[in-house]
Amino acid sequence: MSKVLLINPAFNINKENYDSSISVGLLSIATYLDFYNIKVEIIDGVRQKNYLDLVKEKVKDCDYVGISVMTTQIPEALELSRLVKENNSDCQVIWGGPHPSFFIKQTASHFLIDMVCYGEGELTMLDIVNGKSLNDIKGIAYQSGDEVIINQPRELHDPAQMPLFNWELVPKEILENLHLIPSLTSRGCPHRCTFCINAILKNHWRTRTAEQVLEDIRIIKNKEYFSAKGETSPFQGGKAKKLRFWDENFFVDIKRAKQIINGMIEEDLITPWETTVRANYLREGIIDEEFIKKLKESGCYLLSFGAESGCPRILKKIKKDIMPEDVINSAKMCLKYGIIPQYSFMAGLPGETRSEVMETLELIDELVKLGDQVQILGPQAFRPYPGSELYKECLAVGWQEPESLDQWGETVKDELNYLDISKFPWLDNPGFIESLEAYVRFGAHSIESAMGSTIKVNKLLKLFFVLLCQLRWKMKCFWLPWDYKLAKRFVTKT
Repeated sequence: MSKVLLINPAFNINKENYDSSISVGLLSIATYLDFYNIKVEIIDGVRQKNYLDLVKEKVKDCDYVGISVMTTQIPEALELSRLVKENNSDCQVIWGGPHPSFFIKQTASHFLIDMVCYGEGELTMLDIVNGKSLNDIKGIAYQSGDEVIINQPRELHDPAQMPLFNWELVPKEILENLHLIPSLTSRGCPHRCTFCINAILKNHWRTRTAEQVLEDIRIIKNKEYFSAKGETSPFQGGKAKKLRFWDENFFVDIKRAKQIINGMIEEDLITPWETTVRANYLREGIIDEEFIKKLKESGCYLLSFGAESGCPRILKKIKKDIMPEDVINSAKMCLKYGIIPQYSFMAGLPGETRSEVMETLELIDELVKLGDQVQILGPQAFRPYPGSELYKECLAVGWQEPESLDQWGETVKDELNYLDISKFPWLDNPGFIESLEAYVRFGAHSIESAMGSTIKVNKLLKLFFVLLCQLRWKMKCFWLPWDYKLAKRFVTKT
């Protein structure tokens, strides 16, 4: 019988919050393989410090190694692939995840990689390990001689037909240290945002049933390792670990959402939970006053919104189909019922002017003035993904993507994020765009909140930077971000 090792490689630069949850994609694949009696193990380079030693040990009698790769994991994933081949040359190395799915041919061309699994991986991995002819497996790419063969894509899976997560497949030390317990109730998204991976890959919205979601919560309730350390079960009065409905958009089918929330209340499955939602869903007929009370009653403590921009023209350009007024309304409604509203923003799109970026900052300013509970993520610098309308604009103005997997590895080696925006030809002041996230994080909120961030640096240095950010935010002066550049160098090195 085939043995499979699924690995989540470390990122190029460690971040404090990487270990807050787990690799949901790998757990889903592992669960599916295990359901069909395939021997499978998970190793997590983000959350297991000795993971390379574990790989050396486990790979010796392994037939397949599946590696999930985001762009900033490429340097470590290449070293990992080399390590696998050095310790078991017969083992097949399979790359999957976001980067290989975007750059199929580039990835499959690399000599350390036997196969690319692009798109959703559960059914594809089962076909591979069951020895099905490569020609007949949908959703893979592989090298044959000097040619890269890219097979037909696989149809999207039906989550209702997939087994619920088997938590016993996750190393115990990871489970015990989880901050967020994931429950994947749906996949994809029905909306059309031009920057989003779901729209690019045509990953339409599909769901588990309400009863399956409730059963998942019941299973989580009975797992001892999901109770907080030294406390009773999170569902029985102890200090609760938090649940996240790991969906792109939990509330698309409002009838299903109500069945889940009502079920949590009726079956005493109340626990602190969070999820994502669109700002324009908080209105009559979708998430109205009556339903948001139920959300709070069931344990909802945070709703996460993709606000993206404060500029109506940019929102229209990216086909977000919301307006700044929706964002403000959603914040007021959340705050009214004691739910934390969290908003993500971006800046630096092709054609976006400085005054339009300032509209985003003005919206952020308006949000944080509503209350201390409002959380802001970003604005992060826009970074292009292949296949989108925005990507074509980036290429048209002269941007050139790395031409090989090794070039990608060198490009992201010392970067905190996907791609170095200083090389984006559509930005006339990339330093301004890149620094905004820090200035908002440490300047828009209170000094106490800024000092409570998870970045570990000397307190006096941190306070000095926070005070500078507070001054910049008050004056809305973001020119010459020397303080940010200095801080970035220090954080990158640590």
